[in-house]
Amino acid sequence: MAVALVAAGCNSVDPSSLAESGTPVSTSRIPTPSGQYVVQGEILRKYADAGGPSGPLGTPISNELPAPNGGQYSKFQTGVIYWSPRSGAHVLSGAIRAAWEGNGGPDGPLGYPVSDPRPIPGGSVADFEHGTITDTGGQPQIVTR
Repeated sequence: MAVALVAAGCNSVDPSSLAESGTPVSTSRIPTPSGQYVVQGEILRKYADAGGPSGPLGTPISNELPAPNGGQYSKFQTGVIYWSPRSGAHVLSGAIRAAWEGNGGPDGPLGYPVSDPRPIPGGSVADFEHGTITDTGGQPQIVTR
């Protein structure tokens, strides 16, 4: 599967961003009104898959930051992408993100996300290493296992 990388504020593949093998380069500097931010690796792949700057996350508002247990995360206008070696890269936003971060984030009882939120009747649900968070428009419900 080809991965479109975000380069110079666009969300299409720039042939100059491909290595000789045709593999996308794993780092991109993304210009925003507040400066350039570096997005890289699996977080960059997830960001590109989500539509890059023109997608629902909008533009970055931070460089990648360290997270517990060897993880990383990047903040965007309307959400975050967390990555860990065990769980991969996943998008969080809205009430699910707020509930997870309010319960300790990756250091909390749920651990890292292992899925992006997905729709369910009346809301959405996201899976974590040790549980789920369900949002049906009211108070998000947290279930640990």
